[in-house]
Amino acid sequence: MTKERRNRGIRIAEIVIDGSPMRCKVRHLTASSAIVQTLDAPFMPAAFGLRIPSVGRDIYCSVIWRDERRLGVTFLN
Repeated sequence: MTKERRNRGIRIAEIVIDGSPMRCKVRHLTASSAIVQTLDAPFMPAAFGLRIPSVGRDIYCSVIWRDERRLGVTFLN
């Protein structure tokens, strides 16, 4: 079994819902998942777009867990 490469740095990103961007931070970015930090975590939909300009990625995500400030997401594309 191979381990996924993980970058533990914090990246500035945007959650995109219905074409409207909202700033957030991405932590623990892997090839298939991430932890997204936002003050609106309890109110985020179950799926949304995530734009991470520093790595040149626009990703559609599904939330797998959440708390008051963070979302654990898996990448769907």
